[in-house]
Amino acid sequence: MSLRKAAGAVVGLALAAGMPALAQISSEGGPIYINSARTESIQNERKVVLIGDVDIQQGTARLRANTVTIRFLENTGASQTNTVAGGFGQVENIVAEGNVYYVTPELKAKGDRGVYELATDTITMTGNVALMRERDVAEGETLRMEVKNRRTTLEGGSGRTRMVIEPSNPPGQTQ
Repeated sequence: MSLRKAAGAVVGLALAAGMPALAQISSEGGPIYINSARTESIQNERKVVLIGDVDIQQGTARLRANTVTIRFLENTGASQTNTVAGGFGQVENIVAEGNVYYVTPELKAKGDRGVYELATDTITMTGNVALMRERDVAEGETLRMEVKNRRTTLEGGSGRTRMVIEPSNPPGQTQ
């Protein structure tokens, strides 16, 4: 399994630099559909908090978690709008907590917590992490993906990392 390939595909939590207020969860772009039990917009803290069975979909990507907090950089001169996250500026980070699942047609990732940091263009998933691509599986405690560099590091925490790699061809078969 190529974890580097997986890092490139997990751009769902990542944002392209210069994107407007709300986060992108898919490199496809397009409308973002958000469902949650409650949404709080906290202008003084420049953040939006989605609480309770959060389900965010964009294109073929889906992010689910118990809560998702989107924090914005200070707005420097952008016009104020009347949207839920309007006028906050560019996204600084996204924190998904509790039963975090991120799914695209290429991969599935799960963990207890997922954080995307714009400044470093890095996604970090922690706590009972599993990354699945086709039939390959990697497990550990901390998964760090440097999106632009396409570099992925999996750490075992107090244990070890585990991987199951399925060959493309079953034994004895050739292409």
